[in-house]
Amino acid sequence: MQNGERVMKTMGSWLPKALVLGMMALSVVQGGPLQGVPYYEARRFSTAMYPALEPSKVWLNIERTTLLGQIRIDMCDKSGQVLFSEWLPKGNAKFRQCFDLSAIGDGTYTFIITDGVQRQEQTFRLQTPQPPRRSITLG
Repeated sequence: MQNGERVMKTMGSWLPKALVLGMMALSVVQGGPLQGVPYYEARRFSTAMYPALEPSKVWLNIERTTLLGQIRIDMCDKSGQVLFSEWLPKGNAKFRQCFDLSAIGDGTYTFIITDGVQRQEQTFRLQTPQPPRRSITLG
């Protein structure tokens, strides 16, 4: 291998790394993420929802990663009408509540959880099972 080939192979391995580092440095100097490069904001809270053992009840859990701001919970129907709304206390890092949904009809509903910066939605469907129909088959 000659000197020129060795230089080209060495340059080929560090040149892409240098370009990426340069673009990252440019992003920091400009004060924001590069266009087209994914930008991930830290989550301020996480949510989980699961059915309770009793029919027509559901659990909603919210865990904050930061205690900044208040969190609001809205439950909306398919048309967007708010059926339930509550503000969570600022100091609570964890929130867990069981919602009794037996008073509302079948349909699609959404919990909207927001703190003004982050927004998460938990959509669920209520459906009442129809009684089975009996049939007689003669053989």
